[in-house]
Amino acid sequence: MPTYRRLASAEGRIWETEEVADRIRDAIDLLQRRGVEPGSRVMVGGVNSPEWVVELLALVHLDASVVLTDHRAAAAQRARIRRQARVVLDAGDGIGCTASPQPVRRAGVVPNVAAWSRRQDAVISWSSGTTGEPKGIVRSGRSILDNLTLSAERMGYRPDDVFLPVLPYSHQYGLSLVLCWWLGGGTLVVYGPTTRLDRALEAGAEHGLTVVDAAPSTYYSLLNLFDRRPVLVDTLKSVRAWCVGGAPLGRNLADRFLARTGRHLLDGYGATEVGNIALAPPGDPVGCGTPLPGVTVEVHDENGMPLPHDRLGELVVRTDGLMTGHLGEDGEIVPVRNSVHRTGDIGRRDAAGRVFPVGRKRAVHRDGHTLYPDHLAERAESVGAQTQVVAVPDERLGSRLVFVVADPAGQEPAHWKRLLRSVLARYEQPDHLAVLPELPLTTTGKPDLSALEQIAMTSLHATTAATETGTAAYRIPFAERVHALRAVRRYVAEHEDEVLEILTDISPYDTARTEIQSFLCVLDGAEEEIRRGRPNGVPQAAVFMPSNIPLYSYALYLLVTSLYSDRVTFRPATAIENQMQRLHALLGPVHRLPIEIFELSRRKFVTGPVREADFIVFTGEFSNAETIREGLADDQLFLFFGQGINPFVIAPDADLPHAVRDLVRIRMHNSGQDCFGPDVVYAPQGRTEEFLDLLTAELSALRFGQNKDPEADYGPLSYDSALVDCADYLARHARRIHYGGRLDLPSRRVEPTVLLWDFDDKIPLDEMFAPVFNVVSYPGARRLRERLASPYFNERALGAMVYGNDPETVEVLARRHQTCVNRTLLDAEDGNRPFGGYGMRANYLSYGGERRAEPLLVSQAVARALPSGDPVAGVGR
Repeated sequence: MPTYRRLASAEGRIWETEEVADRIRDAIDLLQRRGVEPGSRVMVGGVNSPEWVVELLALVHLDASVVLTDHRAAAAQRARIRRQARVVLDAGDGIGCTASPQPVRRAGVVPNVAAWSRRQDAVISWSSGTTGEPKGIVRSGRSILDNLTLSAERMGYRPDDVFLPVLPYSHQYGLSLVLCWWLGGGTLVVYGPTTRLDRALEAGAEHGLTVVDAAPSTYYSLLNLFDRRPVLVDTLKSVRAWCVGGAPLGRNLADRFLARTGRHLLDGYGATEVGNIALAPPGDPVGCGTPLPGVTVEVHDENGMPLPHDRLGELVVRTDGLMTGHLGEDGEIVPVRNSVHRTGDIGRRDAAGRVFPVGRKRAVHRDGHTLYPDHLAERAESVGAQTQVVAVPDERLGSRLVFVVADPAGQEPAHWKRLLRSVLARYEQPDHLAVLPELPLTTTGKPDLSALEQIAMTSLHATTAATETGTAAYRIPFAERVHALRAVRRYVAEHEDEVLEILTDISPYDTARTEIQSFLCVLDGAEEEIRRGRPNGVPQAAVFMPSNIPLYSYALYLLVTSLYSDRVTFRPATAIENQMQRLHALLGPVHRLPIEIFELSRRKFVTGPVREADFIVFTGEFSNAETIREGLADDQLFLFFGQGINPFVIAPDADLPHAVRDLVRIRMHNSGQDCFGPDVVYAPQGRTEEFLDLLTAELSALRFGQNKDPEADYGPLSYDSALVDCADYLARHARRIHYGGRLDLPSRRVEPTVLLWDFDDKIPLDEMFAPVFNVVSYPGARRLRERLASPYFNERALGAMVYGNDPETVEVLARRHQTCVNRTLLDAEDGNRPFGGYGMRANYLSYGGERRAEPLLVSQAVARALPSGDPVAGVGR
């Protein structure tokens, strides 16, 4: 009986065996017409689709070298890969072979893998290792095919299997499943970028789904899906292999899945350099199973000596199927010298030889990020802190990061924490910081790691005990509401699609997903924030909500505030009133807290809830804030959250590709409609042209689409005023446009636009909610610092970003701004800690007839300004 190979999509498309073969033949013809021949290197980096699979197999038939790239890679990175790999064709989002195949059936087996199996550079993929610098990994066709044959035998794949890899095909794990399907036969259900997980599973079940592969994060989502739709568990009874890989599998997840489904998660261990290393089959679902035939896994200590079983150390792999080599800068293969691969992972083996990977060597996992303590220490040293970073195990958090700083002057930990905030992202910040006169060293002059671990644990535990003693007398004013915040956090995490449906009315899909994660993080940190700030209970709060980030603001100003304010009344911004009403209607029944929406005019809000409130939060324009503040009583606390210029400074020695990527990311966030976006970018005169070339290349690669399109990089402007202001601005300064400048009113599209200014030009720097880049070429650091220290910048001081090594400019900015070095304000912002600058037009608090500009956190401001609130009789839940 001939082997069939069927392609199916969750959207209902089905290509039977002959149609798949004919489509491969059509793709072969098209690729040959485009100059692809044996040995041609072709970049493949589109999203998962049936066409992607067909094009891959056509390239295999043509004996081409397949250069894999992630479809989300930045334009500059793709360009670098093209140059280094000497790519002759960038298939990008496809080669255009999407039409139905020709009706004439043609003979010949496709693809013929014989020639490709002999190719030394059959696949080139990219691995960052522990350094973050991508390296080209070159593997031969024979090593890939042999590895997949052994993998299929280990997992017991059958010719009638139905595969659903919930993985990107452009990475080793996903690619291996696509090729396994073709080599062994069966049905491949394609999981595309816009496919919902439940729909993909249902589509697979209709075909008799038997094998699912996904990362651990997907299985967490699947468990949530099973809780919402229990019938789905029975629908998927046909699945005999639930496989997991790509990241360490936690014991809790494995146990939960087994309890819910009666099936084990089958873990696997692999590497880009080798392919699959060890796989746990259904008959032995323990750890990652034993290594595949021909593969040996050893565990070594820090001196490279083998360790006995059940001892933790670095995993070292020996196999003849190791990669051919690395890709040199000139595109040539730099061959590996032996068959040994030091993985950089830590793990252990049991007595039966099963492999149990733990993670990267000295790695810390936090908020979905893998952090390397030595790398964090290096970053800390950039602000003068001689540091060793120790990860102390923590039962609840997984680990706590303790920074041990050597400071002969003995400055307070708060001093160093303040400096570290400028170079470390929120998720990289220390949980605790210990200051010593000098670091303990070994006899060889290296840091004594054992002594440092002891210092870190002792210092952390002492501080924790002191904190618990100091806060024992403090009780969250409305502590009974904590479980309501947990309930709404859980609801949003489990009903992400419903929330996205609302948020994508006004924000691009990717921005909305980011906002949901920020919302969850704020609620996760709410209790610790309140215990740290210790606000007293107050009867009433009134909030003027912002015109963007509705969900994040709901957490910041309403949910967290309800822990110390008996009632919270809020008025939505007119621009997003509908979306805020829908969010409140969705979340209100979940938390059932005394959080009330006020839907009448601003004037009635001011004369009603605002007049009665103990404190008022206002987000918006400075002039409007002043009008409201002037009508308040002296004993009312008023908090103003405004906007800043947020200058983006590029030093002469900056890593320009890094700076450009971050600039585009923060300026294009929410399609340019975000108050953290920089209104001006300063580039050194000697590198301005190079900077502009990189910037325009990055912008030209961005894709416009509707907000609900997950693949769109930016979308339409949501606010009429922003569209009008942008059109007027570009018309008045058209001669300054260096790139872009086109607007389409029906679609509300504003093309990302770069305006180039001379340093002495008078630039209007009013905040603009649009994807506009004002680039100024500056002649020297001294004149730039004078401008950044001018009264105009100081009174608007909120945030600033500096890329490269320019400590003097950082010092000038840091006097008034929240200053980030080599990272963006988006990376630094933490909703549970004070944020902002010292510019009166950017943010201030007012109480007792006095205004004070400073970084703000509502709970902290309430604790300091209203320290002796009378007991409040709670009326809410």
